[in-house]
Amino acid sequence: MDWATVFTSAEFLSRIPSIILLITAVAILCKILGIKIRTEHIQIGGESRETYYERTIVREQTRAAKGFIHALEQKCNDLIEGELPYGGYKTKYILELVYDCVVDWITYNHLENSEAYINCKCNEIDSIIYQSKPLEPFKTPEFQERVHRWVKEVIEQMIAVRTVYKKQMEMRK
Repeated sequence: MDWATVFTSAEFLSRIPSIILLITAVAILCKILGIKIRTEHIQIGGESRETYYERTIVREQTRAAKGFIHALEQKCNDLIEGELPYGGYKTKYILELVYDCVVDWITYNHLENSEAYINCKCNEIDSIIYQSKPLEPFKTPEFQERVHRWVKEVIEQMIAVRTVYKKQMEMRK
């Protein structure tokens, strides 16, 4: 059997709209009736309101973290006088690593405002920065203090986003 011939035959092509319509109908029925179909690659239906709000919180925290961290690029570049090595792409690369780290914090959903927690996260960010062999202006104690302040601010911002969305969720119940 030649599969190329089967898949390009007029009979097979005429059935494609019916198949798409059937799949769409099943998805709509699952959503309306609250039925959950789960396979290895796809899940249809079954999402609770709490899951929806949790996903919204994580999405908004991620969006806020991206805005905060990428806004630091110019602050970091201002510390260097003259031409940036690699056209500033090394700074972008390090900030992307930091952003990935913050997304992990958000994903595991264990953010807290305690001093010990913030110090642990500051050490994690310091490790990322120093593994990337930064330029001399980024090795000073003053820059390290800035990094610690920025980490504290981003954690506080993520906690604030969670608080706002939790309140909205409670108001809609």
